[in-house]
Amino acid sequence: MANVSPVGPFCWYVDGSVRMSYGEDPYCRGGSHPDELLDVMRRVGFGPMEDPDADEGEVKSLTPAKFALAQHVTGVRLTRRLLETAEFTCGLVTKPVPSWLRA
Repeated sequence: MANVSPVGPFCWYVDGSVRMSYGEDPYCRGGSHPDELLDVMRRVGFGPMEDPDADEGEVKSLTPAKFALAQHVTGVRLTRRLLETAEFTCGLVTKPVPSWLRA
């Protein structure tokens, strides 16, 4: 399973464990195998995987690269048609209010 968002973190789970993840900056990866997808990440457009402060190049959007990476790990190609016709299931889990906050 993978979670991809153009502005949020990327998480790749295998059997319930985080295999690779990163927050806003893909150079700062975590998980049990943080470097496993480095070659794929470079190939789909992430560029250098060092600290972005060290790179003086122009800043570019990583949104296409994030979706390409998600396609690689899930095997699902996100097309316009798929996004327009897919059924999405959403849920909401509420956190119980502690008893000391109840009036």
